Amino acid sequence: MPFALIPEGYKLQKVTQLQKEAVDKFYSSKNIDSFLDGQASGELVKAVAIVVTPIVLAALAKQGVEGLPKLDDLLEKIPGFDLSALGEFSL
Repeated sequence: MPFALIPEGYKLQKVTQLQKEAVDKFYSSKNIDSFLDGQASGELVKAVAIVVTPIVLAALAKQGVEGLPKLDDLLEKIPGFDLSALGEFSL
């Protein structure tokens, strides 16, 4: 039988499945809130911005923004510029 250390003043009691789900949901919510309030959330936003921004910019450049030429058209005009070694890819 497994044992647990229980602080003085606390007691173990049986709970229903609904009570257990409520407690689990409460602590899950508190964990998310504490993560978002912490320093790690700011670092996560920076990391996502660093990864996502170039992808979005490349997709916009490839697609062509109204009034601006497409990236493919600009690359074709550069003499000696060849991307054939990279193979075919799409965004």
